[in-house]
Order: sequence, then structure tokens, then C-alpha cells
Amino acid sequence: MLRPSLALLILCFSCALAHGQSFAHRDRAADQVTDEATSDQVVAARAILLLKRLDDDVIVYRSLGEFEEGRQLARVPFATFKGNLTAVGAEAEELASRLPPGRLKSEIRNALASYRDGAYWWERADQPHVVHVSDLRSTDHTVTPSALFFRANLPYTVAIHWRQANKHLQRALQHLK
Repeated sequence: MLRPSLALLILCFSCALAHGQSFAHRDRAADQVTDEATSDQVVAARAILLLKRLDDDVIVYRSLGEFEEGRQLARVPFATFKGNLTAVGAEAEELASRLPPGRLKSEIRNALASYRDGAYWWERADQPHVVHVSDLRSTDHTVTPSALFFRANLPYTVAIHWRQANKHLQRALQHLK
């Protein structure tokens, strides 16, 4: 009588032990997946935080009327923004390259591209208060009406890029959650 109950006890104990080990193995795999997702979220959050620094430098207008009232492109001078863009852009690009392909990565890269495009056009619209004598030696003295129109509309182009960058940044934040 002792032998069958001992055999039954050993069988039950070994089944419970095997069952427990399989749960432990499965939980470790789930933890590893959670850790990987968390690390991707941390990388994305860091990239978004960097892009928010750029977003704080610029002024995002919600409408044309709002822009017409303000007519200011940023809270900082162009040189400051350009320096911030250079510093933030390199790190944000590196962080985005570590993210898996998907909407979050696309939105981060699109936001960065919009900030770069805005800076490109802002540089063309920026008129320094100091004129260097060497700049006065231009050989082309003709200014066409289309060139004047183009130059007059550059601030609108910059404002549109800031707005697009902000939209991509907001979408990235939604995908992060």
C-alpha cells in the first residue's frame, strides 16, 4: 500500500514540477518580449523628446489668419535654431534608425525631415541686418516679379513645414502610447 501511494506522490510531484518549469519558461519569454518593446518605446520616447526641443523653438500656427497676425517664424534666431537642428537631428536620426520599421519610425523621420525643410526655406527667407560689402558685388541685378513673389512667400512655406512637423510629432506621440 505504501509503494503505490509513494509512486503516485512522485508522479504528481514530477508533473507539478514539469508544469511549473514550463510556466517559468513561458513567462521568461514574455518578459523578454516586454523588455524589447519597452526598449523600443524608450528609444522612440527619447527621439520624440529631442524633436520636441525643436518644436519649442518654432511657432506653429493653426491657421493662415493666425500667421498673418504674428508673422514670426520662431521663438529663437535662425542661427540658434540651425545649431539645435544640427545637434538634435544627428541624435534623432540615430535613434530612429534603431527602431523597427513601422508608423512610429516613419512619423519620427517625417517630423525631422519637415524641420530640416523648414530650416532650408527659412535660411532663404532670413535677411540679415548686417550687409557685407562682398555681398554687394553680385553680377545679376535684375529682379523679376516672379522672384519677388517667391521671396515674399517663403515665410508661408516655412510655417507650413513647422505645422507638418508638429503633426508628425503628434502622430508619433499617439503611436508611442
